[in-house]
Amino acid sequence: MKAVDTMGRPIDDWNVVHNPTSNIKMNIELSHTLDHDSVVCCVRFSSDGRFMSTGCNKMAVLYDAETGRRICMFTREGVLETQEELDNLSCGDSYVRSVCFSPDSNYLVAGAEDKTIKVWDIKARRLRHSLHGHTKDIYSVDYSSDGRFIVSGSGDKRAKLWDAATGECIRTFGDDEGPRDGVTSVAVSPDGQYIAAGSLDRVVRIWDTNTAALLEKYDGHNDSVYSVSFSPDGKYLASGSLDRTLKLWDLSQVGNRTAQTCRHTFEGHKDFVLSVVFAPQGTWLISGSKDRSVQFWDPSRVLSGATGANDGPMLILQGHQNSVISVAHSPACMLFATGSGIPYHQNRFSRETMFV
Repeated sequence: MKAVDTMGRPIDDWNVVHNPTSNIKMNIELSHTLDHDSVVCCVRFSSDGRFMSTGCNKMAVLYDAETGRRICMFTREGVLETQEELDNLSCGDSYVRSVCFSPDSNYLVAGAEDKTIKVWDIKARRLRHSLHGHTKDIYSVDYSSDGRFIVSGSGDKRAKLWDAATGECIRTFGDDEGPRDGVTSVAVSPDGQYIAAGSLDRVVRIWDTNTAALLEKYDGHNDSVYSVSFSPDGKYLASGSLDRTLKLWDLSQVGNRTAQTCRHTFEGHKDFVLSVVFAPQGTWLISGSKDRSVQFWDPSRVLSGATGANDGPMLILQGHQNSVISVAHSPACMLFATGSGIPYHQNRFSRETMFV
């Protein structure tokens, strides 16, 4: 008899296609399928790998990353822990578009359509800060690696830097040079020196964290940029766009705005690229798309100039029935997660084993 999940669906309703030109292979196993009552807008792991969080309508949900057990739900009405409390939740619709954890894994940050950013104390199960200052939906949040700052991006065409301890807004990024449309994605560089942002205006911008000075404008995409991610060593930035491509930007010349810094354009998705993330060691660049696939790219092939660098993704994973809106990789183990929309509003955990 074929194994099924709690909804009666076969647990092997997914498949993996390896690129025959690659000597590196991965064994992928589906660990959990977590159903939600609404679209899963975002997924993120805690730094220690213990937790995984999703953002959906009305709440951010916290899970045990090993077992897939739902721990609690952070909402505008407070912290919920039981299904009965969830059934009685009365607050209006407001999607949590982005979540992130503090480096010590003690706090969860959630940015929502209600224009607010909430910082939750995970252990105490209480609200630590509610950050106000943006005038439109919050699309993206990130934490600095030293735990001092939170950065946010909004539909109001601005990014903001917040003091994580006090909740105060330290500075705002954006001026006459843009962004000229909503900021869809933000990321803090590993050393904390730079803030990167993708925008609906098709441009990737990099600002100086300390001065808010605009250092770079990368305008190589032909459509809105929906996601940005720094490589673990901070030397490169990846961007994903509605033009169906990913781009890899060389940051060695940041500040020299005449330099050509796009090292490679990854082509393979058949529809919008909605999310990109580097694996912790920089081994893989992972992307999620409206074409319902998750694709794994090998940046080392491009950077080394190896033969076959233009052979497309090294692996294609298909398991969702709709757009893959968000992808995340655990910083602590070979575990990654994907979030999707209708019809099942799924979030899935998968384990990877790499071998040559």
